[in-house]
Amino acid sequence: MFRALSGQKSLGFPAAPCYLGLFLADFERAYYVEQYRRRMRGCARYDVNHEEDTLFRAQALYQSYGIFKVRPDWIEVHQGASRAWAERTEIVIQDGQLYYQDRESGVRVPMLTAPMPRGDAHLAPFSAALTDVWDTSEILCDREDVDARLPILTAEQLLSRGDFDLPRQVVADYGDDYFISTVLDTPFSYAYDYLGFHGLMTIQYDRPSLFHYLLQRQLAQTQEVMRAWAAVGIHGVYVEEVFTGADLISPRSYDEFVFTYNQPYFRFMRELGLLPIHYVCGDVIPRLERIVQYDIAAVAVEESKKNFCIEIEEVVARVGDRMAVFGNIDTVRFGLHGTFEEMAAEVTRQARIGARAKGFVVSTGSPFPLDTNPRLIDRLTATAHAVIV
Repeated sequence: MFRALSGQKSLGFPAAPCYLGLFLADFERAYYVEQYRRRMRGCARYDVNHEEDTLFRAQALYQSYGIFKVRPDWIEVHQGASRAWAERTEIVIQDGQLYYQDRESGVRVPMLTAPMPRGDAHLAPFSAALTDVWDTSEILCDREDVDARLPILTAEQLLSRGDFDLPRQVVADYGDDYFISTVLDTPFSYAYDYLGFHGLMTIQYDRPSLFHYLLQRQLAQTQEVMRAWAAVGIHGVYVEEVFTGADLISPRSYDEFVFTYNQPYFRFMRELGLLPIHYVCGDVIPRLERIVQYDIAAVAVEESKKNFCIEIEEVVARVGDRMAVFGNIDTVRFGLHGTFEEMAAEVTRQARIGARAKGFVVSTGSPFPLDTNPRLIDRLTATAHAVIV
């Protein structure tokens, strides 16, 4: 991975399918829950201990990657849970099922179906976590509202909470063997969390000054988050960006609300020693001339779909020798519905094209569907490592 991202050629290509955390989430959660089941030994209730919980999470992550017979070249890690979360949470058994229970609110959430809690968040009903946000922009009337919704926490404050203990552990265990990465958003994409999709689209025209203030504040907070990630020693960041393709916003909006904040975002990340991999959803082709101006190690794109066409040949041709390129193998066509031979042929085809770029990483345009046979992912990785061009 390091050789590819720095433009050094080698025999074979690294394989880094995108969003493996999504594909492995059910496996990871099951291993995590099983460790608590064994630890409780028939007890009806068990107080969560932060240090033990961090180790359980690390072991669950490693076990989930164990479903692959041929390991990909990176491990995706996220924050664990904070010490405060552990102090207010207990594990309870009801009718043979394990639940998280918040002592303060009384909220009880099933461990096997709810997403694993991260950060310092309080437990919430599982259905609330699945709700898409359409428009919450009316909540933000002025800068004071933005400040209240988006407080700035320093890297020191974030690290002291304890939820970065998990990635620190993963780096200590596997940092010498694999490229350790996490996923962050750009300021524009993070704004969706506060505005919803419709609010994000309309605020650009209705209240641009307030939107700029929100983006400035989000940039400042994300830079603190970057500092925390750099402090625990991860190698790079998969920086996702949604809602900025040419199919959704204009070139003028992109320059004003995306490009303006992405430049200092990526510059700061590089200064911290983190390698940025910029993944852009949607019709990215018209954006590439702007993207190559960012200080990033690699660009990653979706596969062709939704009435736009993204061919890896064109991406490599437009990017040239300015940065590395991640492949965009179609995970539905070659993963969910493909054969082993078809997967190997597509990996080989893309690798031969990618060899023309500064560096190339065999990857996917979207996450693998959950019903994908892991052996097909093994074939992707094994073929990437064996391709010689």
